Amino acid sequence: MTEPNATGAGPARPGPTDLRSARPGRPAGSGTTSAPPGAGSGTDGDAGAGVHLWPGDHGTLPAPARLALARLVRGPYLAAEPDPDTWRALLTNEDVVRERLADQYLDLVIDADAQVAFVRDVPAPDAPQVVRELTLTFLDTALLLHLRALLLDSADGRVAISRDEAADHLGMYRRRGGGSPMDFTRQLDATWARLIESGMLEPLGGDRCVVSPVLRTVFGADQVAALSAEYARLAKESA
Repeated sequence: MTEPNATGAGPARPGPTDLRSARPGRPAGSGTTSAPPGAGSGTDGDAGAGVHLWPGDHGTLPAPARLALARLVRGPYLAAEPDPDTWRALLTNEDVVRERLADQYLDLVIDADAQVAFVRDVPAPDAPQVVRELTLTFLDTALLLHLRALLLDSADGRVAISRDEAADHLGMYRRRGGGSPMDFTRQLDATWARLIESGMLEPLGGDRCVVSPVLRTVFGADQVAALSAEYARLAKESA
């Protein structure tokens, strides 16, 4: 019995993002980017233009646009909800934000329908890999496929799921692994934690999470279709 390579690295550039690696993510080697002083003040895209935000500041972008740029670079994505002011600043300053990102070998992706934006490596063969990839396990990929399907089927584009509901769905693959129920529980716990850390799941409280709307955009349709077919076959064989 064959199995999809759910732990491989992402595809060679150019090309759509492969579901085998969770992206977007924080740029490789980066930590959390702090918001610049005064970045939270003002909602207009031009607010703060030409104002030095700290002694020795050489920046030229208004504070809200800098905040949008910083949050995109920090990752994993920027969404209109729950940050409408920064989202508006991104749209107002989109051209210059794209220029600043291109200087870092990063490409800006905006999904206007889902109102999310993220960065990815530029599709140039000689460009360095800047965005960090999170390698996924078999269960990670199976759950992401399920979450993406739920998101696309949702009438309002919002989906919440509990850990127990995720376990119910992934239970179809339990026999395939050949391990004990305790082994499966540990693997599921690791999958749940990894998807929260990558931003694919956003905690609501208790054991429930909201599925990130970025799942609508970040993975290529061709890879999703191929993997979905293979996982459906494996689930049938494990039944």
